[in-house]
Amino acid sequence: MERDIFQRIIDRDIPATIIYEDAQVIAFLDIDPETKGHFLVVPKKYSENLYDIKDEELANLILVARNLALEQVEKLNADGFKLQINNNESAGQSVFRTHVHIIPCYED
Repeated sequence: MERDIFQRIIDRDIPATIIYEDAQVIAFLDIDPETKGHFLVVPKKYSENLYDIKDEELANLILVARNLALEQVEKLNADGFKLQINNNESAGQSVFRTHVHIIPCYED
């Protein structure tokens, strides 16, 4: 299986601005952000999307995503955030590996 772009970031084959990493997940800034501070949280263990991720991996992913979102919203002085997971091409998924978008929101 060919390594996707996120696996190449995990393996450090391509650069990314990593904001968090542990044994199970990695978080880095989106290369085409919707807003300032838009980042992704990606499990290191491969799954395509919510259709096939294991429950315990999803639970950990969401907990880490929420905690990082709260931390980054405060750091960036944002007013809120969107937590978004796209599943399949029709829903806007373009990298076919489970990942969470954290998109900070600003009133202005």
